[in-house]
Amino acid sequence: MAEIRPLTQADVPRIVVFLREHMSGWPLDERAVVGLMLDHPWADDELQSLVAVNERDTIIGFTGVQARRMRFDGRPLRGVCCTHAVVDPAHRGGAVGALLLSRILAGPQAVTWADSATEAVARVYGIFGGHVDYARACDWMLVLRPVRWARQIAAAAARREPVSRRTFVPVGAMPIQAAGRRLLRRAFPDLPADVRSDNASVDAIAEHVPALNRQRRVWIDHDPEQLDRLFRLVETFRGPLVRRLVRRGDRVVGWYAYLLGRGGPSRVLHLAGLDQEIDAVLGDLLSHARRRGSAVVTGRAEPHLQAALERRFAVLGFARQPVVRAKEPDLAAALATSASLLTRLEGEVFGI
Repeated sequence: MAEIRPLTQADVPRIVVFLREHMSGWPLDERAVVGLMLDHPWADDELQSLVAVNERDTIIGFTGVQARRMRFDGRPLRGVCCTHAVVDPAHRGGAVGALLLSRILAGPQAVTWADSATEAVARVYGIFGGHVDYARACDWMLVLRPVRWARQIAAAAARREPVSRRTFVPVGAMPIQAAGRRLLRRAFPDLPADVRSDNASVDAIAEHVPALNRQRRVWIDHDPEQLDRLFRLVETFRGPLVRRLVRRGDRVVGWYAYLLGRGGPSRVLHLAGLDQEIDAVLGDLLSHARRRGSAVVTGRAEPHLQAALERRFAVLGFARQPVVRAKEPDLAAALATSASLLTRLEGEVFGI
């Protein structure tokens, strides 16, 4: 019978080895695991990552827990993002995975989610009243430089390199928007003259988060210390991170963060703003990414982005199976709408 217990500092070296053995492309080292799951600003003794060990104290399963501080209709609540749920193949026929997840789902947090779940994980969420989060199951793609994008794909094909979601085609569909500005002018609306953006510090972002989210019912209550830790880890393990505050005139109307692509797509981790300014915030991001040389930009199709993406003829495609479970019916309902803000920056940011 497996023993389920909280992750400790002493477990970290073995956990890293375990994850590298059983998760393809596992990118993080011991320092990152500690920074994400043990020694971080939002660490909570009641919300801990779990390890499953057998009678010989061999690790046979693991589920990471990242605590989140959230707001729902103005009041604070706790959330949990579950990451890197893995069971040793020799024990997947048993109940180890279900035991790990059920222990976490029975915790005191108001909402639990994972950005990418297997069918088995989705079933466990269903038992506890959760469901597949279809509102966040798709990714979007916009081609900013059609000629460069086509040349990159052709060059990769000539080298017999795979063309995949991680390289040049983050969404498996042919975007009509790639026809370019000359043939499809409507897909490339001009950025309003009074909209501009600047590089943003963690203090500046945290200062404006409450005002920018006042139209949302559910959002992550970012603070400078937590953002600084997260941004440092992202830049260490995912590459250059662009983060900017967007202004219309002198008024801050939104902010975004994206990974600048190096020979591949740039990936949006977060885009937030006032409802009436989302189109301008996305427009500024796309303009900035194009100036920095990006041929393609991709991100998760968050509910609040629908109109702005539709205006630009973005192509959508199913990307993963996110799951969510909220204890309060009103909270569960809000999470499925544009009144919520739960982006990749707040989820499995290292699982892209």
